[in-house]
Order: sequence, then structure tokens, then C-alpha cells
Amino acid sequence: MAQRRAWPIGQCRVCLGWGEKPQYADCGACSPWRRLHPEQAPCRRCGHRSHVNTDGLCRLCLQVIRTFDADWIADPIAGQPCQLALILPGVHLPRSQPIDRPLKGRPRDASRPRSWLDRQRIASAEPSDDPRVCPPVVRGQLLLFRPRRQLTQTHVRRIRDRDLADYDRLRSAAIAKATKEGLSTMWWRAACWMLRLALAVRDADGEDLVAEEVLDDLPRSQSAVTDILREAGQLRPRLRRRPVVPPKPHCSCRHCDCWGFRSICSGCSSWGKHPVGDCRRCERRGVLLLDAICRACCLHIDHHGPQAREETWTQLWFGGDLAPRLAIRPGALGYDAPHHKARQRAAATRPPAPVLSPHLINPAQTVLFDVRRDWTCIAVGELDRLPSLTPAAEALLDDFRHHAKQQGWDEQVRRLAARSLRILLARVGADTPIHEADIRSLPTDRPGTSARRILQFLTRRGLVIPDPARLADIHEQAVDQRIRTFPDTIADELRRWVRVLRGDGRREHPAMPFETIRKYLGYLRPVLTAWTDRVTSLREITKDDVRDALTQRPGSTGRDLLSALRSLFQALKQERVIFRDPTRSVSLPAIERLPVPIPTDRLRGLVDRADTPMAKFVVALIAIHGLGRRETRHVLLADLDSSRGRLTVRRDLRRTVYLDELTHSLATDWLRDRYRRWPLTANPYLLVSQQTAADDRLPPVSTMVMNEIFRPLGLSPSKLRQDRILDEARHTADPVHLMRVFGIAAETAMKYIYAAHPERQSTLWR
Repeated sequence: MAQRRAWPIGQCRVCLGWGEKPQYADCGACSPWRRLHPEQAPCRRCGHRSHVNTDGLCRLCLQVIRTFDADWIADPIAGQPCQLALILPGVHLPRSQPIDRPLKGRPRDASRPRSWLDRQRIASAEPSDDPRVCPPVVRGQLLLFRPRRQLTQTHVRRIRDRDLADYDRLRSAAIAKATKEGLSTMWWRAACWMLRLALAVRDADGEDLVAEEVLDDLPRSQSAVTDILREAGQLRPRLRRRPVVPPKPHCSCRHCDCWGFRSICSGCSSWGKHPVGDCRRCERRGVLLLDAICRACCLHIDHHGPQAREETWTQLWFGGDLAPRLAIRPGALGYDAPHHKARQRAAATRPPAPVLSPHLINPAQTVLFDVRRDWTCIAVGELDRLPSLTPAAEALLDDFRHHAKQQGWDEQVRRLAARSLRILLARVGADTPIHEADIRSLPTDRPGTSARRILQFLTRRGLVIPDPARLADIHEQAVDQRIRTFPDTIADELRRWVRVLRGDGRREHPAMPFETIRKYLGYLRPVLTAWTDRVTSLREITKDDVRDALTQRPGSTGRDLLSALRSLFQALKQERVIFRDPTRSVSLPAIERLPVPIPTDRLRGLVDRADTPMAKFVVALIAIHGLGRRETRHVLLADLDSSRGRLTVRRDLRRTVYLDELTHSLATDWLRDRYRRWPLTANPYLLVSQQTAADDRLPPVSTMVMNEIFRPLGLSPSKLRQDRILDEARHTADPVHLMRVFGIAAETAMKYIYAAHPERQSTLWR
């Protein structure tokens, strides 16, 4: 195999670059530069004497300016350093193109494009927020007509630092659209420049949304900007108006004096059926009158209110298409609008309102016995047949609608909840408290009813009588319900076991929560059900029965079952219900499973695959910072310090999480989305959902919400946390560091250390 020839190593005498030079004293780039610029003089930038061009710059200074020091053009300062280059064969350095500028006394050729450095000099001299380009005005002003604008790319650069509302959200939408459709970076950058220009025109017109007519004036990317604005809800549709050729202005109207194009405006022409006379208010003579008042006075009173009736002057208006419309309300000035006449005819043919319900609860009436109401008699579409509401019920229903609107509920949710309350108040009334059982017995088997929101609203106003059956712990009810499914003898033994776990046995023990007892009973239920086919009491269970049950359930399921069986038989032996414990000396082989890392392809783009701002933030907290599922759900809103980028995690020892740039931006997006959707919620937790934001108990988000976030990603929060801890253990072998950062126990920390560094695990001699 032929070997490559080794050239001698030396230094270029022009640029002082060090490397391989084939045969000359100058490098391959400096040789043509020296021949092109034979004159030597001190460089304007670095001050060294070298071969300079017509701008007085050496080759190294031109490379530095074109690479990373373009600001020197706007503020030329002498004595700046240069970057020495390493000359390698096959590696091309940036070209040292001269600064193109016209000679003194010679105009620049307009047909020749400007150089890159010349464009940088012009851009640096332009203002970053020129107030002459689309100056913003006060929102809400009336726009008489929309002018056509000559917008260019230069206008975009002159407002590049202007603070525009909604720009950050639209920029994120453009980046997401480019990522979804596989478009280039240049596409969304060009779209963002045009978005800035469209938002500046919106502020200059004083409107809340970008008019679709504005996009016709953009120099480029009209279709992309239209799609982004429409998806973000920031585009006002184009006004479909018939093009009208304005005639030449004629004079003022003879009746109302409005300035237009005809001697009698179109509004006064439609008053041809009214009599002619003298107006008693403005004293105009020979005009059309309605109740002795002319049309100009009617228009003035309609716009300025009834107090303008005592005045003797009228406001002058424009005529034609700019003329205001006379919309006199029913009863004012003796005028009835046509659509109000139709409403009156419909009201005349409408059947009379139903009477009040005879079953309304009377505060002074005593109750003989309680009966649960049956709401199934109310079918869909029969709300009109319900009894009428009392004034107190009407006020309560209006208060509920106002409360639902303030809480930011969805329109359909508000409508369905108000419908359910309407059914309840029509039958029960609002004078006395309502039983919780009556509220919960609303027909929830069909869409259109909602009892939970109504219950919280009425409870806050003291109009609910709590249900004693629901005051008990839900886990306690589940335990009691499952125990009743067993035979009487075994059920009594299980109740003794529950009393022992609750601390009421022969010996004093700390009370175990019913939630844990419910889990134990869930492990025991299939085994106990199989045993009841051949035994009548747990005294008959032997050690072989326990081993057979464990053999059928290998792995973690068998270990959970063994823990529950030991708890059951140890409690029964303590209470002297059984003579011997069949689980004694029964054990399962310990299987230690070390954590394994998640493949990189499953972690790539994990945050981008989340669909909502809360989902992206939660994935970042667990995948990047290693928070647990429970502590993520219980993080308070006050624990997030956005100004300093810190998050306090409440553990046995409080820990401060320093948010990186990505997580900090995701936290900001989530807070903006939270305040937009639920601005009045009092929930103190950082993460809220549609249910917890409106729940008066102010709970954290449920585990189901967390599972729904990670289910589309194909990973669980525990797996992501394990991968994060394992990655941290690879970089450090200190278990104390893992315990402090992730809040894990010492045994768990050593397990991750051994998984990341198996050579550190000691083995005994055989």
C-alpha cells in the first residue's frame, strides 16, 4: 500500500499560520493574496504591517470579520487581535472577500448586489424599533378604511426588537408546524418574520385580531402565515363586501343633513310612509316625522340615550355606507322592529308556562320517612314540561351560570350542568337544603346530567344535607363489601383480622390505613375464594395449602400474596383464633433485579411527543430531573420560583431543583396555559386538570391523569425515573449524592451503584 508523502512543517510568513506547506514560504491562501495586494501597510484593525487591500485590512482581519466579529464594521477600533489558523491539507478556511464600497467621487453600481459585510453594516445602522414603521395605536378605535401598505423585508428588520403581543405563542406554533410537516428551518424563520410584520400592522390598526386583508400586503409567505394565524385563533376572516365604486359627493341630505352622495339619503328615503311636518325637537321644517320627531332626532336619541330627548341639536353623520343604522329598541319612540313582532306572535301562540311543582319542600313540613327520588321519569327533550321555577330557584340558577362562567368551564359543560340543576330545582325547590342522595341520584346513565359540580356549588351555599352512607372512608366500604361475599365463619375471621390491623386487637399496634388493608384483601381474595370450596374456616389451612397458592403465583405477585397471608395468619394467631401459623418458615427465593437503561431511540424526542403544555412539563420533570410520580403530583404552585428558575420539592429533607432552560420554558408555557384556562381557580397545586380546577376540595391531579400523559409515549414514570437515576449513578459512585438528589433509601442507592459499576460489588471467597 502506497504511503502518503510527509511534507515539511513550517510557518507561513504572511498569516503566520502553522502547518504543512508543500513547497513555498507562503500558504496556499496567502500566495494569491500577496500577488493581488503587493503593497504593505499597517492594518486598520490589528495594526500589524502586512499586505492590505483597498480597505486597509489584512487577510486575517477579513476572515475574523466575516466569521464572528461583524460588529467591527459599525464601530471600527484599532488594535484588535487576530486568530491564528492551523493549516491542514484538504481543510478550506473562509474566503477573505473584500468589503465592497464605492471609491471616493464614484457612485455605487446599483445593478451590482451589495456584499455580505456591506449588508451587515447597513443592518447594524438601522434602528431596531423604528417608531415610523406601523406605529401602534390604542385598541378599540373605529377604522374607517383600511389602506394598502407597501411592506418589504426592510420594514421587518426595522421592527425586529419590537415587543409584540402573542408573537411568542405564534412562533412556537410555526416551529411545531415545521417539525410536524418536515419543513426546513429557513421556512419557519421566514414565516416568523412575516408574523412580526402582520402583528405590527394589527397594532397599527388598533384591532385585536389580524385581518385577512392585511396578509395581501406581505412580501412573502402569505399562505404559511394564514395557516398559522388561523390555527392559533388570531385571524379575522375577510369581510365579504361587494366592491362599490364611490360616486362623487353631492351635498347634504335635505332631511337629516348627513353628508353623502344624494339629495335624500337612503335612510330618509325609507321613511316615505311617514307624514311630513315640522319637528318639535330640532324645529326642522317639512321633514318626515315619527311621533312628531324627525329621523335625525330619532337617530341622535337612539345613540346618546333618552336624556338627549330634551336637547335641541343633532349630531351630524356621514351618509352612504358610512351612515349609522337606526335600531330603535321596542317601545322607544313608538317603534316595533319586525323581528320583535315575530317574537310577539310566537309568544301569543306559545302554551302557558307550567305551574309550580306541588312537591316543593316546605321548610315547616316534617318528614315521616326518607325515600330516594327516582329521576328516570324525566326523558330527554322534556325540559319544557318541567314545573316552573320559583324566584329563589331562578336566582340560584343564574348564580350558578355566573359561577360556571367565572371558573372557565367549557360551554358544553356549563350547559349540561345548568340543565341538571334546572331539573333538580324544578322538583325540589331552593328554600330548604337538599339531600345529597337526591343530587347523586340524577340520571347519570345518559349524557346531559352532572351531579358532582352541582353538589360542590350547593355545598358551598349550605344547601346540601350530607349522606351518612358516604361519610365513611371509601376504602373501608370496599373492604366491608368484599368481606361480606365470603361465608359467615371466614367473614368473621377476616373482620377480626381487620380489627387487629386497625389497632383494636389484644395487643396495641399502630393503625394501618384502610387503603393498605384493601390492597391486602385484593391479594387474598382469589386464594380465599378457592379455599372456601373445601374448607369452612381458616383453622383448616395448612402449610401445604400456602405453598400451593404461592407456587401458582410466581414473581412479584407471589411475594405480595405471601405478605398478605403472613399478616392474616399472624393476626389470627395473636387473637387466638388459630393454633399455629401456616406461613411460618415459608419463604420465597429473593430475586434481585437490577435496573436496566432505556434504549436511546425510545428517549429521543420524548418531550416533543407530548401533546399538551402540562404533559411536556411533567415529562421534563420526570425524565430530566428524576422526580417521582407522587411528588410531581403534590408540587405546590408556590414551590415554583420562575424568576430564579427554581423548584422546591417537599421530601423528608427539602430539595431545590434548578431548572434547565428547556424545563424553565416548559414551566412558563404551562403557567400561561393554566392561567388562560382556569384564571380563578383556588387549587394550590402546580398541576391541575379540568376536574381538580373546579373541585372545592382542592385535590391534586389523580394518578389516572399521570398515566394518560405517559400512555401515548409507551413508557411509565417509574421507568423514566429509574433510567435517570441510573444515568446519574454512571457519572458518580457516591450513594449519598443519589440519596440527596432523588430522595431514595440507602439500599436503593447501592443497588443503582452496583448496576452502574458492577466492578465495585464485593464477593465473598468460596
